Parts: sequence; structure tokens; C-alpha cells
Amino acid sequence: MEKNILLHGATNFGSTNYGDFLYGELLYSFFIHKGYNVRFFQPSNFFEKKITEYNKHSEFKERNADLLVYIPGGYFGEGHNASLKENLLKFLRYMPVGLKARFSHIPIIVIGIGAGPNKSRILRCAIKMICDTAIFVTTRDSISFNTLKSISPKGNIMETGDLIITQNWKSEKNILQKIDEKYKLKEDNEKILLVHYNHSKDALEKFAIGIKDFLKKNEHYKIVVASDSKLYEENIFFDRFETIIERECTHFLYDSPEEMTALLNIVDCVLTCKLHVGVVASTLGASVIVAACHPEKTKRFYQQIGESQRCCSLDTTTGLEISEMLELYCDQKIHINHALIEEASKSWLYLEEYLGD
Repeated sequence: MEKNILLHGATNFGSTNYGDFLYGELLYSFFIHKGYNVRFFQPSNFFEKKITEYNKHSEFKERNADLLVYIPGGYFGEGHNASLKENLLKFLRYMPVGLKARFSHIPIIVIGIGAGPNKSRILRCAIKMICDTAIFVTTRDSISFNTLKSISPKGNIMETGDLIITQNWKSEKNILQKIDEKYKLKEDNEKILLVHYNHSKDALEKFAIGIKDFLKKNEHYKIVVASDSKLYEENIFFDRFETIIERECTHFLYDSPEEMTALLNIVDCVLTCKLHVGVVASTLGASVIVAACHPEKTKRFYQQIGESQRCCSLDTTTGLEISEMLELYCDQKIHINHALIEEASKSWLYLEEYLGD
């Protein structure tokens, strides 16, 4: 009899986020290719449309799941300076599925999770109940491991690494050509700086100031602006950015995760305020500079790969400091140690062992 696998993570609530999509697609493809019935809990329309095999998914009821898998993400921790309302919304978005599985005796596995800070009592209580009963939990960094161990001392929790670094994100030639032709990215041997302020007005302003200063000595850089999710104010933000730096930029409109990955294959340097655009770019050997809007989780990755100096907190930095970081690191590519990739790959091995494959 085929097993029913229920996946849950930051794939609901209308999610279009690039990093969360990559996580969801990785786990979905893993189970589908093993012949299991697989579905997400309340997937967004974006996920249903973009995961090419999702039309084959099973419509089994949540209560008929044989296994609940929490896919990677940072949702076992609070947001940056999170309010009570934000913590309650996080609880409602992520925790009831796991609590129901616990009380229904449905096995739970948590893969490559990010955790902490965890000051909210309601989140800590729910996370403890889920981790206490999970078959195993793997974390994406040591801080997440220590955080969850302090919440759930008896839980079967293991430190591994970010699942994204276990994959080869090299894009196929045809999609690379499509992106290059569509946006005319490699003209006159220019280098490409990808700017990713996303939804943050603070990042937009500081990035624009920093890049305007950086370009005084580095006119050979082509500026490409992109988001990693579908944003209502996309064009308004872009117009504001161009006005500040007083230079024409290329506007990459996010609609396809595959095209976003192809873009990251082409760029030379990335300036971002978020995590997974930088993580994927790092695996591809680009230079990455980060002024993090969520420093609690983002700084951990760069500490883990020995590049902590590339990541600062958006709250406490200035545009001119960002310019200095760009000047220092724009030509220094990132190399991720193979030992870290092997550690992160242990999450796949634990899954294989549980499934008996």
C-alpha cells in the first residue's frame, strides 16, 4: 500500500517566495520519485502552478496522512523584533498541523529547520510538543540545534545544514540563453550586480545610496534589480531606486523560480537583504554581500561557511558602509567547503533510512 506524505512549511498563505519554493519542490520531488502519494497542506496557487508534477498529487485527507514532513524554513523561530500578533499568526500558520498529527499519532519528521529566537511562550510550547514526538529533527545550523535542544531536551534533534547547498543549481543552457536574450545581460563585457531589496523600503534606500557611491569607481557594473516573490509595489519600488541612483537599471520581474535560478547563474555579485537568494548565489560561486532584514537567521549561514564579514544587519548599517562592503568583496567569489555540503546531505540520508530505501 502506498504511503500518503503530507508536506508543510512556508508554502501556504499565498506564498510565492523563491527559497520556500525551492525547499518545497526538493521534498515534493524526492517523495514523488519514490512513488508515494504526496500533497502540501493548503498550497498556494503559485506552488500548484509552478511545481510541474503537482497535477499528479493525491487528494487524500489530512487525517489519512501516513507521515507529516515539515520542509525546511526558518519558521521554528520568531521574526525580527516580532510582535505578539506576528507570533500568533506564525503559530496559526505552522503549528496546528503538527499538533494535530501528534494527537492523531501520525509520524512527524522535521527537515533542515531554522529555529530561534524563541521568546514566545505559545510558540515554544508548540515547538516542544512537535519536536518531542518527531521521529527526527534536522537543523540547518548550530544555533537552531542548540535552540531546539533547549526547548526539547528529549527530542531526536540533529545538526546538519541548509538543504539548498546539497543541490547543483547550474541552469540548463536553453534557460540561460532565454534569460540573457530577454534582459540583454551580457553586453560589452559588463559585470552584473544583482540588487535584491525585495519588500524593504529601508533596504531600497540604503542599497541605492551605497550603489550610487560604489558606481563612481565601478562604472563597468550593470545593475539588475529583482525580487524573490511577487510584490504589489514592485514597479513603484523600482522607479524609486532608479531615481536615487540616477542610472538606468534592468528590472527582472520574478514569476518563475527556474528563471530566478538562471539569473543567479549569470550574475557576478549579489547585494541582498534576505537569505536564500544569497545562499543559491553562494553555491554558484558568486560574490554575495548581505545587509540582512532578519539578521538573527541570515548571519548564521555566513558564519557557517566562514564568510561572516559579508553579512551585516540592515537596521544598524548605512548606505556608505554598504558601498565599502561592495568595494571590498565584489570580486571575491564564495566557495562553500565540501564538508559542509556533506553535513547538510545527512538530512537526505536520515530520510532514506526511515523509508527503508
